[in-house]
Amino acid sequence: MAEERLQMRTQFPASAESQKPRLKKAPEFPILEKQNWLIHLHYIRKDYEACKVVIKEQLQETQGLCEYAIYVQALIFRLEGNIQESLELFQTCAILSPQCADNLKQVARSLFLLGKHKAATEVYNEAAKLNQKDWEICHNLGVCYIYLKQFNKVIYRNGGGT
Repeated sequence: MAEERLQMRTQFPASAESQKPRLKKAPEFPILEKQNWLIHLHYIRKDYEACKVVIKEQLQETQGLCEYAIYVQALIFRLEGNIQESLELFQTCAILSPQCADNLKQVARSLFLLGKHKAATEVYNEAAKLNQKDWEICHNLGVCYIYLKQFNKVIYRNGGGT
């Protein structure tokens, strides 16, 4: 009798099992930036060749839409002296993320390194609109104005804190 009670407790009616909805596995969406940690790791270790390999794989996987991979590739190009290629990649980053002041700062820095100081000031001014409290933007803008010999703007920008 005790065995019958135990069996009754452990048995589930067939209808209860069939009424339970089956949980489906969540669909796997591609994560555009799943290798960022590895790209960052190689970059900070200055292992640029390994970094380039991971960047290439990541960009192939994401059809060129991984902003961080493009950004780091542009940094590496600039370190290697390929300023024009670096500029083009930073411009791509700015297109992918137009509200990011850091991308605009890098575009402006590349323009500055190419000797295009007037264009650099325009881009730095755009970046300043997005991030008004960034001292680096103000400093670099002041340096550009010095190269352009517009000393009155240097005092205003760096002294005025705008």
